[in-house]
Amino acid sequence: MVSVRAMECLVSIVEQGSLTKAAAALHMSQPALSHQIAAIERELGTPVIERLARASGRPRPGWRPRPRRE
Repeated sequence: MVSVRAMECLVSIVEQGSLTKAAAALHMSQPALSHQIAAIERELGTPVIERLARASGRPRPGWRPRPRRE
């Protein structure tokens, strides 16, 4: 089950537009934030953010998560 803290991290990334800004807003390190997001992705079986060289955040328009493989 995805934790409330992990969901708070995801919301902060979307609101802030980057992992670095979200980590600062949540008063946590960037690796700790990445760990929370990785936990969500493991649980759902799909990426939840789009990782770019200089930003992470909302998926691009039309992006849909891949179906979970059983």
